[in-house]
Amino acid sequence: MKNAIDFLIDISDKMDKKVPIVQNVVIDGIVPNIDFSEPFGMRTFLSIVKSPIIINSLDLGSNMREDFVKKIQGLPFPNGGAPIAEAFKESCAGFKKFEKTNGEVTRRIVFVTNGEDTDAGVLDYEVEKATKDYPIQVNIIGICMSEANQRTAKKVADMTGGAFCNVEQTCDVLTLRGIIAPVIDALHNAIAAKAPEPAPAPQPAPAPEPITAKIPEPEPVKVKEEPIRAAFVSQPVAQAPKPAAQAPAQQEKKEEPALSSIATEVIEPVIDIEKENEYKAEIAAIAELQAARSAQKSANVKAIEESNSNIVALLDKNKAMMNQILEGGKETEIAFDRLKAAIKDHEMTIEELRTVNKKLTEQNLQLKHRAKEQEANIEALKQEKMALQKEIDRVREIANEMLKI
Repeated sequence: MKNAIDFLIDISDKMDKKVPIVQNVVIDGIVPNIDFSEPFGMRTFLSIVKSPIIINSLDLGSNMREDFVKKIQGLPFPNGGAPIAEAFKESCAGFKKFEKTNGEVTRRIVFVTNGEDTDAGVLDYEVEKATKDYPIQVNIIGICMSEANQRTAKKVADMTGGAFCNVEQTCDVLTLRGIIAPVIDALHNAIAAKAPEPAPAPQPAPAPEPITAKIPEPEPVKVKEEPIRAAFVSQPVAQAPKPAAQAPAQQEKKEEPALSSIATEVIEPVIDIEKENEYKAEIAAIAELQAARSAQKSANVKAIEESNSNIVALLDKNKAMMNQILEGGKETEIAFDRLKAAIKDHEMTIEELRTVNKKLTEQNLQLKHRAKEQEANIEALKQEKMALQKEIDRVREIANEMLKI
């Protein structure tokens, strides 16, 4: 069986200023250590206003190593949210589509992300649900992950036989390969097939399980508990031992069947005809309990069906929207490239403005220095003026005294 690897690269704004680390990890760490003759693909993901955008940079299949490296070198400028769980679901759908025409493959996923899902997705839940049907190895290369996100990533990797590592900064090739060695080893190891679970006991008319809706459990019907002394006719009532008289009450206290088994459970005890009148109250209580359970379950089934209809309609609407977004994926990628080029132009303009500002700052400092020198000269002139004024006053005094003489 062939190995197939789907690379999922986070380009959300959480990856801002971390793209060089991603390029260092993938080009220097991953590319030299895996076999690109086997099927692989690459997806980049982000979201705009909680709407996931999963871009198929390279469709899963036979691709060239050089094309993969080129895509990594040209990663778009990070923007938007991070729909990590949705990217995983899209990758699983891509594997299924590939296998329809190419046969079953060993599914492997490599996430490169900072691990924070901003779209309220729950990656470990989606992984656990997906791996019930097919074994999928999920490997996660964290980029400057927080401790909380590292715990979740390690849980997902351990759950699927994958590996996790975290890279904090760009580093030399030897150091980098040492950090991501667990992921490389996991990609080369076989994936243990999930052991088949024993078939559950057949259940009558199971209701369809809602996709995501959670229906509250029905409140138990409160019935006055009284000892039910009815006995099955398998033996006469008079000969039944005292503990056996409590058996029906114990049967009544058993847990109700799970909501997935909606079929109404009918309890029809066969009562000794001679004692029927004595146990009419107990029989009425049992009948009332049965009616209440049946009504509650019918209401639950109706609520589930309505909820499922709403969910299916919403999913169809979201699917149509996603198809439109995916059709414009390439245009979006081109727009990102243009945006990146425009940002580079702006960065050059900003750098030029910084140079001009630096020169103006230097000139301003020189002018301030000259102003201080002028202030010092003015102060010196003031002192000289004061000294001259004192001298003039002294001469005037002498002249006045001479005139008096």
